[in-house]
Amino acid sequence: MPLYEYRCGDCQKISSVLVRSVSEDTKDLQPNCDHCQGTDMQRLISKFSFRASWGDSLNWVPSGETSRDVNEDSPASIDSYMGRIKKEMGGQTSPDFNRERRDLKNP
Repeated sequence: MPLYEYRCGDCQKISSVLVRSVSEDTKDLQPNCDHCQGTDMQRLISKFSFRASWGDSLNWVPSGETSRDVNEDSPASIDSYMGRIKKEMGGQTSPDFNRERRDLKNP
């Protein structure tokens, strides 16, 4: 089941559409925007994504190379450390994680 992404021409936000069948003709597919319900949607070329299983994510621990040089008294050092963690996690982080990084940069 393919997942397609569309950019709304009205609000410029991106929406994802799960196509239930590979044989479905996607040229005729005209989804509505998830954010503003607009119909001016342009299909995007999506990047490939690989997700580890949920169980694998429970076993993830930052490598020694990532955590060895963190200065806990320096917001810049902590932000850099969090950036390396994000990279090791394949860029998949929560909105809370991203908010904490922004808060470190703008105390």
